[in-house]
Amino acid sequence: MLAAAVVLALVSLASNVTTTSQLEGRADSLLAGRLTLSQLINAGSVWAGLAVLSGWLVHRRVAAVAAGVVALLTACLVHYGAGIAFGMFDPDIWMANAHWLMGAMVVGGPLGLVGAIARRLDPWGMAARLVVPAGAVLEPFVLGRFTTPAILPWPNRVADFVSGAVLLMAGVAGCVWILAAGRRRRRAMAGLPA
Repeated sequence: MLAAAVVLALVSLASNVTTTSQLEGRADSLLAGRLTLSQLINAGSVWAGLAVLSGWLVHRRVAAVAAGVVALLTACLVHYGAGIAFGMFDPDIWMANAHWLMGAMVVGGPLGLVGAIARRLDPWGMAARLVVPAGAVLEPFVLGRFTTPAILPWPNRVADFVSGAVLLMAGVAGCVWILAAGRRRRRAMAGLPA
């Protein structure tokens, strides 16, 4: 759980490294790729998935709640701490992003609980397993990834569209896979061929 949090934090940080040529508009293709990667790594559904995975790994509900909070807080602390250590952020980043630390404490617990519930084989477990992929389906629409204003530079518009499309496709694929696995499990339990 902690290893996944550290990896997500560092990959997220690395995805925000911008070169001078990107800033000056001399590497727009590279900028579009970096922005796309950054939007995917920093997607809410990806970070929510970390908390859900943490809850899944610890099994018990109370521990799952704690694991979700610890995972998200660890990821935030490593992300901002490493950013300060590498000179990417000023020390005031803590106050400027206190809302993310608070968010980790508020949503980490419920998402960890979702992870514990996802282990169940009943309809509640099925619903819990669908939380992250359904979030990935909804996220591009909620964030307006497919309606980026034309006034923004093309790398931003491309990154919005591509990251939105990837999240949408991954979410749909995840939902289909989970529903199909549930159907196969029910048929196997009933003694029917898969």
